[in-house]
Amino acid sequence: MDRQELFIRCYKGKRILVLGESHYCGKELGEGNRCYPLCKRENMLPDCFSQTEDVIKWYLSEYTGEPFQRTFVCFERAVVGKELSQEERDEFWQSVMFYNYIQYSQSGPRIPPQPDHWAKSELAFQELLEQYMPDYIIVWGVRLYNGLPDWNGVGSKLFINEHDSTDIWSYTINGKSIPAIKVHHPSSPSGKSWSFWHEFYKKFLNEY
Repeated sequence: MDRQELFIRCYKGKRILVLGESHYCGKELGEGNRCYPLCKRENMLPDCFSQTEDVIKWYLSEYTGEPFQRTFVCFERAVVGKELSQEERDEFWQSVMFYNYIQYSQSGPRIPPQPDHWAKSELAFQELLEQYMPDYIIVWGVRLYNGLPDWNGVGSKLFINEHDSTDIWSYTINGKSIPAIKVHHPSSPSGKSWSFWHEFYKKFLNEY
């Protein structure tokens, strides 16, 4: 999706930022060396800059059951609360903004990003929030949630019953409170239960 089109359409009138952790890259740099951990602007190829958009387009145009595609399936069902048709799927992903926090490609999902990658990604995240001013942020994964800057925000709990809860961190950006919810990554065993997580999204987006 072109940057100018972001948030022109909203999900049920709400501007939602879906926050992933990072991209994974297997491209090679000369001498057989992987870009990671050498990922930096001067090493990037043209398609590096459209990677997020290309991944979503691939998922929407050709579902092959790849693990990353199943992640998107679990997430969209959790938010909407049902299995989506192709038309509904297209509409959903056109109505939210997807962004990866870490601005440097990683070698794989199980390896924690380097400390300097976290630190060097903070300014871009701040600029993103200031430019687009989302109403809600959905944070994929405990590691990402714990690695985000706090910026003197305010923490709280969201309960769906007396036993099940998750954390909320509310940022104040240009006078606007923007709550960020911690959810288990939709590719993780505990994050794949979309009917369970739907109860959190329903309460977060409608009552919080």
